[in-house]
Amino acid sequence: MRLWLIPLLVLPLAHCSCQREPAAAASPTGAVDGTAQPATADHAPRSSPDDGDRDRDGQRAAFQAAVSHLHAYLRLAPGMDPAAADAFWAGGHPEQSPDDAIVRARADLQDLRIRNRTPRALDMEMPPRAVEIPVELRLRTRAGEQRIDGWYRLRLGIDGQRWEITSASLQPRLD
Repeated sequence: MRLWLIPLLVLPLAHCSCQREPAAAASPTGAVDGTAQPATADHAPRSSPDDGDRDRDGQRAAFQAAVSHLHAYLRLAPGMDPAAADAFWAGGHPEQSPDDAIVRARADLQDLRIRNRTPRALDMEMPPRAVEIPVELRLRTRAGEQRIDGWYRLRLGIDGQRWEITSASLQPRLD
């Protein structure tokens, strides 16, 4: 019985000696030589609570820019100026048969009401470079009123300045 007592007392000491140094664990390269590596901009630790506020502000600004881009597109899409509407899509034109054809084909549109819900980021970037915007559209034509639900997906262009529509999914709502 006494023989087991000695290894049990030594075991916690052996465990402590195997732990990594905190500086090595936090280094971006994962070096274990005990020397701290300088933090680069990509791997810099957060140093203040204001960083979280800046991230949220950046996300909010990205969402607002994407929603504004989508609203500008929807003002042109219903047959008003097809070439100008196409320019809002990635590659300068929508798919062969875009899922928002139900909106684009409305030449007799009298009124369009756009209600978007909160966008959601499709990537982990901060601010996001790809978003999905749920929409509820109400179209009024001479024939009556139609409600449409769905979403548009947008991504930030290569230049990082302009949003582009990449896909859409819209379905008529049956009330």
